Amino acid sequence: MSLTREKTEIPCPGGGRPIKTTYGDLARKSSLKSSKGHEYKFKSSDQSKLRRSMDKMERLQKDFERNMGRAQKDFSGALNGVIGNADILLKR
Repeated sequence: MSLTREKTEIPCPGGGRPIKTTYGDLARKSSLKSSKGHEYKFKSSDQSKLRRSMDKMERLQKDFERNMGRAQKDFSGALNGVIGNADILLKR
Protein backbone atom coordinates (compact mmCIF):
# COMPACT_ATOMS: atom_id res chain seq x y z
CA MET A 1 0.00 0.00 0.00
CA SER A 2 1.24 3.42 -0.87
CA LEU A 3 1.56 5.86 2.00
CA THR A 4 0.75 8.76 -0.32
CA ARG A 5 -2.90 7.62 -0.46
CA GLU A 6 -3.15 6.77 3.24
CA LYS A 7 -5.73 8.99 4.96
CA THR A 8 -4.93 10.90 8.11
CA GLU A 9 -6.25 13.77 10.20
CA ILE A 10 -4.25 16.69 11.51
CA PRO A 11 -5.49 19.01 14.23
CA CYS A 12 -6.97 22.33 13.19
CA PRO A 13 -4.48 25.10 14.03
CA GLY A 14 -7.40 27.14 15.40
CA GLY A 15 -8.83 24.39 17.57
CA GLY A 16 -11.72 23.42 15.29
CA ARG A 17 -12.44 20.13 13.60
CA PRO A 18 -9.44 18.12 12.43
CA ILE A 19 -8.39 18.50 8.80
CA LYS A 20 -8.85 15.28 6.82
CA THR A 21 -6.09 14.75 4.32
CA THR A 22 -3.56 12.20 3.03
CA TYR A 23 0.15 11.87 3.68
CA GLY A 24 0.69 12.59 -0.01
CA ASP A 25 -1.08 15.95 0.35
CA LEU A 26 1.04 16.80 3.38
CA ALA A 27 4.18 16.02 1.39
CA ARG A 28 3.06 17.81 -1.78
CA LYS A 29 0.77 20.77 -1.06
CA SER A 30 2.25 24.04 0.14
CA SER A 31 -0.64 24.64 2.56
CA LEU A 32 -3.82 23.12 4.01
CA LYS A 33 -6.86 25.01 5.26
CA SER A 34 -9.42 23.96 7.82
CA SER A 35 -13.15 24.42 7.31
CA LYS A 36 -12.91 27.57 9.47
CA GLY A 37 -10.17 29.06 7.27
CA HIS A 38 -7.28 28.38 9.62
CA GLU A 39 -4.23 27.36 7.66
CA TYR A 40 -0.97 25.45 7.82
CA LYS A 41 1.85 26.70 5.57
CA PHE A 42 4.43 23.94 5.10
CA LYS A 43 8.17 24.29 4.66
CA SER A 44 9.45 22.51 1.57
CA SER A 45 12.49 21.14 3.44
CA ASP A 46 10.20 19.42 5.96
CA GLN A 47 8.05 18.06 3.15
CA SER A 48 11.15 16.72 1.43
CA LYS A 49 12.11 14.87 4.62
CA LEU A 50 8.59 13.43 4.81
CA ARG A 51 8.76 12.23 1.19
CA ARG A 52 12.16 10.58 1.80
CA SER A 53 10.83 8.88 4.93
CA MET A 54 7.76 7.63 3.08
CA ASP A 55 9.94 6.29 0.25
CA LYS A 56 12.20 4.53 2.75
CA MET A 57 9.22 2.92 4.50
CA GLU A 58 7.82 1.71 1.18
CA ARG A 59 11.20 0.22 0.17
CA LEU A 60 11.49 -1.54 3.53
CA GLN A 61 7.95 -2.89 3.16
CA LYS A 62 8.77 -4.32 -0.29
CA ASP A 63 12.01 -5.85 1.04
CA PHE A 64 10.12 -7.36 3.97
CA GLU A 65 7.48 -8.89 1.71
CA ARG A 66 10.14 -10.35 -0.60
CA ASN A 67 12.13 -11.76 2.34
CA MET A 68 8.98 -13.12 4.00
CA GLY A 69 8.04 -14.93 0.78
CA ARG A 70 11.49 -16.53 0.62
CA ALA A 71 11.35 -17.48 4.31
CA GLN A 72 7.91 -19.07 3.88
CA LYS A 73 9.18 -21.07 0.89
CA ASP A 74 12.23 -22.22 2.89
CA PHE A 75 10.00 -23.14 5.84
CA SER A 76 7.66 -25.14 3.63
CA GLY A 77 10.58 -27.03 2.11
CA ALA A 78 12.13 -27.72 5.51
CA LEU A 79 8.81 -28.93 6.94
CA ASN A 80 8.28 -31.23 3.97
CA GLY A 81 11.85 -32.52 4.45
CA VAL A 82 11.26 -33.30 8.12
CA ILE A 83 8.06 -35.21 7.38
CA GLY A 84 9.25 -36.80 4.14
CA ASN A 85 12.57 -38.01 5.55
CA ALA A 86 11.22 -39.27 8.87
CA ASP A 87 11.47 -42.96 9.72
CA ILE A 88 7.99 -44.45 9.82
CA LEU A 89 7.16 -46.99 12.48
CA LEU A 90 3.81 -48.71 12.09
CA LYS A 91 2.38 -50.46 15.11
CA ARG A 92 0.41 -53.66 14.60
